[in-house]
Order: sequence, then C-alpha cells, then structure tokens
Amino acid sequence: MSTVVRQLKEVPEKSYVATTAFNADVYTYTVTKSATTYQTTGTLAANVTGATATTCPAGTVLRENGKKLYPGAHNGVTTLMVGVFWNTSKTDTTTSNMLSGFIDPNSPKFAVFSADRPNYMNVLPVDPTGGLADQSAPTLTNGTVIASGQVRSSTVTTVTTATGTITLNPTLGQVFRLTTTLTGAVTLAATALSAAANPGAVLYVMITNGGGQTFVGDGSTVVTAPIATLTNAKSFSITLVSDGTAFREMSRLQYP
Repeated sequence: MSTVVRQLKEVPEKSYVATTAFNADVYTYTVTKSATTYQTTGTLAANVTGATATTCPAGTVLRENGKKLYPGAHNGVTTLMVGVFWNTSKTDTTTSNMLSGFIDPNSPKFAVFSADRPNYMNVLPVDPTGGLADQSAPTLTNGTVIASGQVRSSTVTTVTTATGTITLNPTLGQVFRLTTTLTGAVTLAATALSAAANPGAVLYVMITNGGGQTFVGDGSTVVTAPIATLTNAKSFSITLVSDGTAFREMSRLQYP
C-alpha cells in the first residue's frame, strides 16, 4: 500500500489540453559550455523530434512531468516553462508513442485540464449524456472576460437535410451550415430544453444554396416571424438568440 501511495503522490497533478495544433509551441532546452571560457549557454528551441501537426493536434492532453524552467535561473528562458509529455497515438498507449518537451503553460494554445485522469490516456473521455469529448471546464464569472484573441466557437456543424425538420443541437457549437440545396419546406427546431438550458446562447445558421423553399421555426423551440420563401440559388445567414424559453430569430442576411 505504501508503494502505491508513494507512486500516486509522485504523479504530477496538472495537465493541459491543446486548443490547436501545438508542434511549433513545444520546446527543447539544451545547455552547452564553452571550451575556452567555460561559460554555459541555454537554448530554448521549438525543435522537438517527431513533433508535427499530426502528432500534436488540437485536443491532445499533455501531462506535466515535473520539470520547470525559470527566467533568471535558466539561461535563455524569458518566461516560465513547464515540462510535459503526451501520447501521439489514440489507440496504442505504449511509451514508444510518447513525446515530451517544454510549453508555456499560459499560452493561448493550452487550457488547464482535469487531473483526475490516467496519464497514459490520449483519447479524450466522452461525456455520458451529451456525447461530447471532454476538453476543458466551462467558465462562469461575474467579472469581465477580456481576450486578446477571438472568442468563438471553433466547430462548424454540417447539416445535409434538404427538406423536413432540421434540429439544431447547441452543445455541438454555434455555427450550422446547410450544404444541400433545399428541395422542400424546412422547419427549424432545437434540441429539447436547449434554449432554457442556454439563455443568451447564439446560433448561426448558414444556408449555402436556397432552393426556393419556405424556411420557418417550429414555433416552440425556435420561434420565428413568418419567413418569405428563400430565393433559389441564393445564400443566407440566420442569427438565433435564446431568451431562456426558445430561440428567436434576430437577423437574416441574403447574399447574391
């Protein structure tokens, strides 16, 4: 028992999930010594062997390995860097698929991930009810959210329904793109209780090719004013906002 407890304590607690491909944001640190002056020089370089966009994709979970680089203490380092390792395979958990390096833990390329997860797992766990891959915790704050980059949904959900009811699932993201020319009247709906569970949520519906068909809300989960027939061969964008009861159309644009 004491051996197990000691091993668990030695496992680093913090891990990160990549928000985008990070092959250019993971570093090696090497130290060299001059043969004449005996002065040491540290070099931080994004040249981890095997790090590519394929082996470092968005959604990868990286676990701290306990190593750290500090400005002032480590030559050539200007910001805190932490050592991490990750598995490049989603099916094979052997150590042959492990890569390691240093990252800036405060980089926008990484978000803090739950520590309650075996460090050899690379496949993101899936939520048992929503079916989404676990990536990171949501943010709830009474303060102001300030971002130097864009605040956006990175997922565009493709819809191929050409007629009948199209049901939008807000948990998949904000943007839905209808890629098939409409062949019949379309009724827009949202998943049950989605509006009530997501007051203030915004959905964007893009129609790449109207087919001269009517396009309306179902009247309960998506409430829309009477909508004229969509012009054939035209593209449209519709913005819906949840008032806590249903999604309501706020604007619509037609593109030539």
